[in-house]
Amino acid sequence: MSNLNQFQSFAKQNKRKIIRNNNAVIYTRVSGSKQEDNTSLESQKIQCTSYASRLKLNISSYFGGTYESAKTDDRKEFSKMITYVKRNKISFIIVYSIDRFSRAGASAISKVEELKKVGINVLSVTQPVDVETSTGMFFQNLNLLFSKYDNDQRRDKTVMGMRQRLLNGYWMGKAPLGYKNARDTNNIPIIVFDENAKIIRNIFLWKVNEGLTNTQIVERLQSHGIKMFRQHITKIFKNPVYCGLIAHNLLDGEIIQGKHPAIVTKEIFLKASGLQAKNPHNYKQYKTNENLPLKGGFVKCTKCNKPLTGYIVKKKNIHYYKCGTKGCCTNKSAKALNNQFVHILGKYKIDKRMIAPLKVQLKNTFEYFSNSNEDNTASLKYNLKTIKGKLEKIEERYVIGEIDSTLYEKFSKKFKDEVKTIEQEINKTSLEKSNLDFYIDKSLELLCNLHNMWKLGNYSEKQQLQNLLFPNGILYSREKDSCRTTEANSVLELIGSLSMILNKNKKGQNNTNVNLSHSVPKMGVEPTRSNEHMALNHACLPIPALRCVYIL
Repeated sequence: MSNLNQFQSFAKQNKRKIIRNNNAVIYTRVSGSKQEDNTSLESQKIQCTSYASRLKLNISSYFGGTYESAKTDDRKEFSKMITYVKRNKISFIIVYSIDRFSRAGASAISKVEELKKVGINVLSVTQPVDVETSTGMFFQNLNLLFSKYDNDQRRDKTVMGMRQRLLNGYWMGKAPLGYKNARDTNNIPIIVFDENAKIIRNIFLWKVNEGLTNTQIVERLQSHGIKMFRQHITKIFKNPVYCGLIAHNLLDGEIIQGKHPAIVTKEIFLKASGLQAKNPHNYKQYKTNENLPLKGGFVKCTKCNKPLTGYIVKKKNIHYYKCGTKGCCTNKSAKALNNQFVHILGKYKIDKRMIAPLKVQLKNTFEYFSNSNEDNTASLKYNLKTIKGKLEKIEERYVIGEIDSTLYEKFSKKFKDEVKTIEQEINKTSLEKSNLDFYIDKSLELLCNLHNMWKLGNYSEKQQLQNLLFPNGILYSREKDSCRTTEANSVLELIGSLSMILNKNKKGQNNTNVNLSHSVPKMGVEPTRSNEHMALNHACLPIPALRCVYIL
């Protein structure tokens, strides 16, 4: 039986229909931004267009035209092009050379095979092969592998050169904060100090000398108009570039002495990073300890001007303060040193006869600060009104449908955060006059018993109070076994000055009639701007009765 027509119903069809047409797209690219401005992209486009014309192909669209590294196929323009040719049933992708399509090696071969299964072929102007034959595909795949090999060779040479520069002590890449990129007299890339170097140095010194936490450092920077995140501070303390060293993953765990200038010494860097040598006596240090409220940079050694740290001798269960400087023998029982500080506070105890004239002076001082802050408060209120106006406007645009929910939520949150921040600043720099008498009465009542108030406070309250009263801390002398203060809060200075005036009066004189309305300038204890700034920053401490004193 020679006629097979009656068996036609048993024939099998190819379910995958490959559409063949003369439609093509052109893809051009360069590897880096420095090549983007040259004629390479335009030249590629001209050559590809001419090639398509010779093959009588219709160009549907152009893709690329920018710089994209081809070491992976995760490229924006490349992905856009692949989606387009699949969706629009395009049969050809034309590139100037096969390495313009990809340098990913095996991954690129897999991508070409994937496209070929749906009828899309990659054509190279400078490496023409018959992609319909196995031989042509072999040579195309070989060219893709050579492109990957060439890419790897270039990478190896680049990495080798980078490693050698690092070994020679030269920083690689963008300069870290505090430095800027420059070139030396031999035109070799180096890093040198920039305007932020002083800020970086202060950050290290605040950590080492004052024991500030990263959060406190961020707050202090903000008070100077510098915005920095806590995580950034942590990274700074972990980067040895700031003490003149270089650490890089290409150095495989090795540390190199750099040729750049150091912002801080190696000793300061180690202390700030918590990497200083272990305590030889195995003393255990505590970050928070009710028995050691004077540590954290508040009390310093007169011999070396370094802050005392705290530790406990477990066998005796006794706490001590100790100077952290190597070779310094300053060491003092915590109980004894705490009592000395209580004795200092006792010297500022207010005599009841002083309350009336001091109340007058505190009101005058409040008026001084109130007038000083009027311009700042007015500016804050103006900014608050502006931000609230922006918030109302964006809410209105959202309601009428001019913006979508994504934009509304983004900017609404931003403006609400700004409103909250400004309102907090206004609260810090203002005090309702109707409550002024109440705050002054309560503050004076507590100041009459200042030393007991410190003794009864918890660790946090003690540190806040002592730092407020003595912003520069106190000094302890081992030779004299005594403490002395440096600068006191302006309120305490005022109390001391008033005590001196009242003590000079004859016994029995009516002290409440003393006119102190102009005593601040006469006595030379007018509150300084630094004291004002410090006091305002502590205006919201958790001891409400002292609010007036803190603001003053």
